Amino acid sequence: PSISKYKLYLYLFFLIFLSSIFNFRFLENYKDIFSLKTININGVSYKEKKNIEEELSNLKNTNIFKITENKVIEKLAKFNFIESINVKKIIPSSINVSLSKTPILGKTFINGEEFYIGKNGKFINSDQIYENYNTPKVFGKFKIKEFLNLYNILNNQKLDMDNIEQYYFFKNKRWDLVFSNGLTLK
Repeated sequence: PSISKYKLYLYLFFLIFLSSIFNFRFLENYKDIFSLKTININGVSYKEKKNIEEELSNLKNTNIFKITENKVIEKLAKFNFIESINVKKIIPSSINVSLSKTPILGKTFINGEEFYIGKNGKFINSDQIYENYNTPKVFGKFKIKEFLNLYNILNNQKLDMDNIEQYYFFKNKRWDLVFSNGLTLK
């Protein structure tokens, strides 16, 4: 069987095209198009944003299709002030990370270090937060669940939470509340 000249030229053209150096450069450029170049972070202050960008910086130049939402959430797990994370890929080379911060319910000291108490059930090291919160101080060795249970009970009773200045926790699991007018509730 004979092959027509047209088919022979076509096969020869494809062979040359597919084996050319140009083709390899094209593939390299194609891979580079889908590497992560930009990470946009919303919902936090400027300094918090810088810390988060630094934590996510090692994801840059990674193929965007290999980056999962769980991978980003895992990287941000050390930031206890974050309540929710939403990650959206913008093809070809960026991701948007929308964050919401947890409400701060109180301030306490653990082993001499200052921590905030987040509504998300986590102690937040004061080094992670760059805003000043006027929150009540909580004294004693308590579990965060115990404090959140008390907070929810008081809030459900329509108590004005802004008037509470201090919480005291005792070993027998009793709470004392000190209000701004000097009144103490045991």
